[in-house]
Amino acid sequence: MTVNEGELAAERVRLGILRRNLGEHLATYRRAAGVSQPELSQTMDRTRTTVSKVEHGTRGMPEASWRIADQVCGADGALLAEYQALAEAEQDYRERWRAHQRQERQAAAQPAADALRAAPVPSLMARDHGQVGGREGRSEISGMEAELAEELMRELVATLARSLGRRRALQVARWALGIVGLAGLDADECTRVALAVEFPHRVDARVVKNLATTLAYCKRQEDTLGPAEVLDTVLAQHQIVRHLLQGGCSEDLRRPLSTVESNMATTIGGYLISMGQPDAARRYFERGRRAGHAARNPACSTYAASWTSFAAFVRGDTCVALDTAAVARGLVTRTDDARLKALTELHAAGAYALDSQYGPCMAACERAGDFVASAGGRGAESLAYWVHEGTLDSYRSKFLSLLGRPHDAVEAATTALARFDRTLYVHDYAHCQVKLGTALVLSQEITEAARVLGEAASLASLSPRLTTELHAARALMHPWAGTPAVTTLDAQLEAHGLKPTTTPS
Repeated sequence: MTVNEGELAAERVRLGILRRNLGEHLATYRRAAGVSQPELSQTMDRTRTTVSKVEHGTRGMPEASWRIADQVCGADGALLAEYQALAEAEQDYRERWRAHQRQERQAAAQPAADALRAAPVPSLMARDHGQVGGREGRSEISGMEAELAEELMRELVATLARSLGRRRALQVARWALGIVGLAGLDADECTRVALAVEFPHRVDARVVKNLATTLAYCKRQEDTLGPAEVLDTVLAQHQIVRHLLQGGCSEDLRRPLSTVESNMATTIGGYLISMGQPDAARRYFERGRRAGHAARNPACSTYAASWTSFAAFVRGDTCVALDTAAVARGLVTRTDDARLKALTELHAAGAYALDSQYGPCMAACERAGDFVASAGGRGAESLAYWVHEGTLDSYRSKFLSLLGRPHDAVEAATTALARFDRTLYVHDYAHCQVKLGTALVLSQEITEAARVLGEAASLASLSPRLTTELHAARALMHPWAGTPAVTTLDAQLEAHGLKPTTTPS
């Protein structure tokens, strides 16, 4: 299936129109039936604000809510049919978008593949084996990245050989693997970094900027493709930065380079949480905090401390979660980064939820919302650039489920899904789908939960943690294992290579 960017853009516009039309039709049927927004919201166990947003097309509702609305408003199946058509169109868009991403990767890889076939060279992809929190380091980049890396290495060796000789050039070029991956740097810039690694006194501001730029690119790729696609690349970058810091770079560059190291270490820690390794993540967060201190950068120190709290939340370690959240809150007062402040409050809210403190948890979520609102459209340079209204509601849904308020959790997750840009934050969107599915199971809305989790199954391969959460949600459905809805879900899980969990957790 061939898909171009123009078609996808047009489809996004069409989906927006369909959502607005559905909301307008809900309002029309509701008024015709003499039903007020408060009355309808009470029947659906939603808020009046939720109904208003749905009618304006700015948020969605699960199918179960549309069934109730259709019945209460006397739409005789029209609203439900329109919602189902919209849901199918959105699913088709996601499949077309994924096909478009595959096309772009294949097109990018083709020139390198052709060059390799025409002039094969010895592989330069071997890397030293290492341990990352018990996970054996992979010895080579695979697939498209390997092909692109081989081609770029060919250019690098040719450039380096003119000044160092071929044998020395081969040795130096291996260091550049850490910045090949997904970054798109040209051969001259890779050569600049490779030479700096071999001769640390040659590190300059441009080398530091190249490393920071590559990390930013990897982060954006992770938003879409998941952590497994970029983890090895960022690990290799981190080794380069540590080598430069240990190798005698000039004092005036140590602070900016330490800032890059802190950002990289904390980023790796976040990826390791998604890879199901929160203990290994904790060690990288500690490195991030130390590097942030060395850089005299309170934002980096805050980012690492806040993620340390979240890692403790994932492990179920209440004391560490609360203590490190308090540290992060103290550090963040020294920054002006509103989105980072919002993230710090969210992770503090998680610690409160783990400690069964409903009031403080919700208060922290409210403060996070205030910080995001104050950030407005700014924040592209923030370490927490990805925090937005949808992120807040997605986190809040998780906390509400943990606090025993599944109906509120369903509403929060539904709101979050309507606020996510599914083309930019695919990984986070998939996590939110699983949170919604979990909340629906806890609310005993099994048919709708099975539909939502079945849809999430197509994205579960983005990270091991996502798969684990999906399996945990399915395990909660054990009492309904023989129902048609759960049987269908199990078939979907099998189709995506995910063995259903059929025993209670």
